[in-house]
Amino acid sequence: MTSKIIFNEHIDAYMQQVKSGRIKASKEVKLLIQYLEKKLTAEKDLIYIDHDEINAAINHIEKYFPFKLLLWQKFITAFVVGIFYKEDDSLVFNEFFLMMGRGAGKNGFIAALCFYLISKQKIRKYDVAIVATNQKQAKTSFMDVWEVLDDHWKKLSKFFKRTLEVIGFYKTKSKLEYFTNNAKTKDGLRPGTVIFDEVHAYESEDNIKVFTSALGKVPRPRRFYITTDGNIRDGFLDHMKEEAKMLLNGEIKNSRMFPFICKLDSPEEVHDKSNWEKANPSINYFPHLKLEMETEYNNIEHRKSAKIEFMTKRMNIPSQDAYDLVAEWEKIVATNQKLPDLRGMECIGAVDYADTTDFAGVGLFFKKGDKRYWLHHTFINKKSLDQNNYKVDIDLAKEQGLVTIVKEETIKPEYIVNWFAEQAKKYKIKMIAGDMYRINYLREAFEKAGYSNLVMARSGSKTHTQLQPIVEDLFAYENLIYGDDLMMRWYTNNVYIKRDPKQNITYEKIEPRLRKTDGFFAFLHALQFDGELKEQKIVKPMKAMVF
Repeated sequence: MTSKIIFNEHIDAYMQQVKSGRIKASKEVKLLIQYLEKKLTAEKDLIYIDHDEINAAINHIEKYFPFKLLLWQKFITAFVVGIFYKEDDSLVFNEFFLMMGRGAGKNGFIAALCFYLISKQKIRKYDVAIVATNQKQAKTSFMDVWEVLDDHWKKLSKFFKRTLEVIGFYKTKSKLEYFTNNAKTKDGLRPGTVIFDEVHAYESEDNIKVFTSALGKVPRPRRFYITTDGNIRDGFLDHMKEEAKMLLNGEIKNSRMFPFICKLDSPEEVHDKSNWEKANPSINYFPHLKLEMETEYNNIEHRKSAKIEFMTKRMNIPSQDAYDLVAEWEKIVATNQKLPDLRGMECIGAVDYADTTDFAGVGLFFKKGDKRYWLHHTFINKKSLDQNNYKVDIDLAKEQGLVTIVKEETIKPEYIVNWFAEQAKKYKIKMIAGDMYRINYLREAFEKAGYSNLVMARSGSKTHTQLQPIVEDLFAYENLIYGDDLMMRWYTNNVYIKRDPKQNITYEKIEPRLRKTDGFFAFLHALQFDGELKEQKIVKPMKAMVF
C-alpha cells in the first residue's frame, strides 16, 4: 500500500528516511527537514509544487547522465526546480548552500542541474556561470556537462553547440560558462544562475558580489554555493554557516536560503564508520569511495596531516578541530567584545616576528579585574604578500587600521619604535617584552628614542606550560578581549598545543608558511608579565611618555 504523499514523492521519500533513522543525517539536515515541513505547511495556500516539472527534470537528467540521481539529489532537485509562490511565480528557494564531504558527487550533481537549467527549464537566455578560485575547479562541472554531450553528440548536436569554453542551447539561447573569481572580466554578465564552487577558498564576499550583482535580469535567478569545509576561518564560508545556523534556529525570517549541510555532529563520531553518512550522503552507494575513506581513516592516528585532511575534507569538521587548539573557534570569536576607554592606563608592550621581510606583531596588554585587553597592530612587508596568498582578508585589516604594509626591503626597527611612541601618548607603557633575539635587534633603536625598559620574554615548554592554564581560563571565561580584530582571531586560530610525553606543552604554528602567529606570540610575551600590572582604575590621559 502506497503511503500518502504529503508534499512531493521525492521530498517525502528523503524526509521519511531521515526521520526514521534509515539515513543517518547531521543535526543541520534534521533541522532543515523540520524547517521545510513547517514552512511548506504554514504557506501551503501561498505555494504550489509543480510535480510534473520535478519529474521532468529528474527524467531529463537520468536520460543522459551516466548515473541515477540518489535520494538526497532528488530531494534537492525538487526544491530547485519545482516549488514556487503562486502570487508572482517566483522561487520559494533561490539560494542553495550545499556542504558535504569530498567524494559525495557535488560536481556531478551540479553539472546535472546546469544541464537542466539551460535546456529543459525553457527560460530564454537563462545563462549559468560556474565560478571558482582557480580554473581547474571552475571547469570541473562544466566538463561533466561537456562529456555528457560528447557521449550523446549524434543526437544532441541538433540542440546544443559547444566549445571548451562555452556550451549553448539553441532553442532558449542559454549558455553555460565557467569563470575564475577575477572581478575584472565580468562586465556584461546576465546570468540566470551563478554557482560558486568550493567556497571554502573565498576569504571574503567581494568577488562573489561581482557575480551576484548581475542576477535578476532574467526570471527565477538562483545562487548555488557548493563546498567541503576548509582551513580559512572568519571567511565567507564561516559567514554562510553562521547564517544557515541562524535560519535553522529560527533567528532569520523570510529567507529563501536552502542550507543542506552534511557533517559529523562531533569529532568523536568519526570512529564509528556508520556515522560517515552524516558527512557524505552518497557513501553507502559508492563502495570504492567507502574503501578509500577507510584507507585514509587508518592513516589518521599516526599521520597528523592525514588526520587534518580527513576531518576537514571528508567529515566537514574544520582542521582546527583535529588539533589540541588554544581555544575553540567560538571562544576566539568571543574576544570580539567592546573595548573600554583604556587611555592613561598602565600596560605591557610586546613584539614578535620571525623575519623582518615578513610579519611583525606588536601590541599592548592591559589588566582590569578578571579581564585582559590586547590592543594589536601588524606590520607586513609587501614582498611577503607578493609571494604568498595568506588566508585572511589583508585588505580589510588594512582598512580597519590593524595592518601597515611596509614597502621597503625590511621592516625597520623605526616602524616598531614609532608605533610604540604613538601609543605612549595615550597609554602608560611600563615595559616592552620580546624574546632575546628580537629585543637585542630593537634595543639600539628604542634607546635612541629614549626608552630603555626592554625585557626578555621566555619561550619554550617550561614557559608555555606555565602560561597554558592562564590562557585556557582567559578563553574559557571569555575574559580575553581583542575588540573586533580579525588579524588576532586569525593568529590565534593558527596556533595549536603540542604535548611531549611528560605532558609539557609548547604553542606551535599549525602550518609553517601560510599561517602566521606573530600577534599571538607577542601576546604570550606580554602575558608573562601580568603580575607587573597592579589593579588599577581608569585615570586621566597622560600628556606624553618618555619617548
